[in-house]
Amino acid sequence: MSNERSRDRGNLFENTDKKKPSQPDFQGDCTIDSVAYEIRGYRRDDQLTINLAPPRGDRNTYPPDVFKGFLDAAPPAKKGGRGAKDPNAAPTPAWTGEITSEDARFAIRAFEKQGKSGLYFTLSFERLEKAPADREPEPAESEQSDWDS
Repeated sequence: MSNERSRDRGNLFENTDKKKPSQPDFQGDCTIDSVAYEIRGYRRDDQLTINLAPPRGDRNTYPPDVFKGFLDAAPPAKKGGRGAKDPNAAPTPAWTGEITSEDARFAIRAFEKQGKSGLYFTLSFERLEKAPADREPEPAESEQSDWDS
C-alpha cells in the first residue's frame, strides 16, 4: 500500500513559550517529497508568513529557509443556516496560500484542529507548476516583428 496519504503533510502549533517578538508565533514540522522541514509562522496583519527550513537539531540558530510564503485567512463560514451540515462536504481550510523555493512551488491548506493541549493546524501541500526563472516566455505570434522572419 502506498504512503501517499502521509506525504506532503505537516502540523503547526501556536508557540506558547514565545518570549521575544522575534520568535515565531507558530512552530511545527512537515514532510514534503519525503524531506523533513521545520516550520516557523509569523502573524503579519491578516496573513500568516510561513518559512520552512531543515531541522535544526541541537543547534540554537535557525538554518536558512528553503521555502517561503504566506497564507491568507479563509473567509468566515456563514452562520445561522438551518439544517444539518452536509456530511459529504469537503472540510474548509482556515488558511490558504503558497510557498516557493528555487525549484518548487506548493499550495498550502491549513485546517484547524483541537488537540489535548490546544488548538493546532494540520497542513496539506500540493505541488504546483513552476516556470523556470532563467527562461523568458516566448512572445506570442502577433508580438513577433517582421525582422524575426
